[in-house]
Amino acid sequence: MKTKIQVQNCVKNLGKMKQMENIMPKRILIFLCIIFISTSYVTAQNGLFLRLSVGPGFMKEYSTIKGTGLTIITKNHAVGWGFNDKFAIYISEFGGLIKKQYGEHNYINLDAYGLGFTYHAPLNIYASLSGAYGRVSFAHKWSDPGGDFQGEGFGIKIGLDKKWMLSKRWNLGFGPQAFFLKTKNDSFTFTNFSLNFFIEFHLKPAYHII
Repeated sequence: MKTKIQVQNCVKNLGKMKQMENIMPKRILIFLCIIFISTSYVTAQNGLFLRLSVGPGFMKEYSTIKGTGLTIITKNHAVGWGFNDKFAIYISEFGGLIKKQYGEHNYINLDAYGLGFTYHAPLNIYASLSGAYGRVSFAHKWSDPGGDFQGEGFGIKIGLDKKWMLSKRWNLGFGPQAFFLKTKNDSFTFTNFSLNFFIEFHLKPAYHII
């Protein structure tokens, strides 16, 4: 009797296993379809936007100081205009406040102001490039980052950001940034690398495109 019951249970289990084998491929297919549909829609944000971006980093100077330092805060702010669902141009402000002893000064301040261009890649990845007028100053205290002006020149910044939408107008994101700043007559040559976190506001609500 027990053997008969065990055989019946075994047959039932085999039947359930066959049902699962038939169901699982369908579930996997449905899951893949959901993934495809969700990634087939790209969020587009055109029009005026404002981005505030800060983060820690480190710098290296090659010409005069010839050393490295901790960048307490690296900035990468922008006011711009998105267009054609893929591109944006913007007014850029980037730079950093660096903790570094040099002569009587304890801090170095790097500032750059210029124009930038951004490309919107898949998965809400944004690649950006900026060119700017740059300046270098030194300070005794972090509360006086303007300090003593030491030179002016040019700066170039590149960045790669990942963005998440909080709403149709607000975004959060982060990404690595790198900039190069060189003063006239080769007095100072800086490179800076950082990981920045940003918040972004768009005047025009976002929409979805295929």
